[in-house]
Amino acid sequence: PERFAALIAAAQAFVHHQDHDEADVLSPTNASHEGGFAAAAASVGAEPVLYRADTARPDAPRLATLAEDLARVVRGRAANPAWIAGQMRHGYRGAAEIARAVQGLTGFAATVPFRLDRQFDLLFDATLGDEAVCAFLLTANPAAHGDIAHRFEQARARGWWRPLRNSTP
Repeated sequence: PERFAALIAAAQAFVHHQDHDEADVLSPTNASHEGGFAAAAASVGAEPVLYRADTARPDAPRLATLAEDLARVVRGRAANPAWIAGQMRHGYRGAAEIARAVQGLTGFAATVPFRLDRQFDLLFDATLGDEAVCAFLLTANPAAHGDIAHRFEQARARGWWRPLRNSTP
């Protein structure tokens, strides 16, 4: 354990490689890997730079910081009205996918050394803050709605999310 802690403490960067398009950074397993490493590093007083390397398109590989990739995916997919409308066409399963995105963001908020307030604001506004989406979640998958509501509440209670507006529950 001491040797492992020393290796983590000496790390200057952590690169998580992804070579397929089936999942993105908000997959809850990514929060376990990347966020888990960030939490382990913090426990030994280190703060390595966190990167995501995407080679799903070998002709156009991309490298971004974890914070940049989270901001891109929340805005481009998880809080995107077109993506949410597509999920709504899938009923129960679509509601579960929306909840999965909130789960991934919450996992990162619990483990990374940077704030995700803007991403939480965007995702809340697109889900529970949108009357039609909230009604869909309640009807199509009440468990997904409950999970989303619980995760937003937990994020606020634990200080992981400070909403920009006082009106956000």
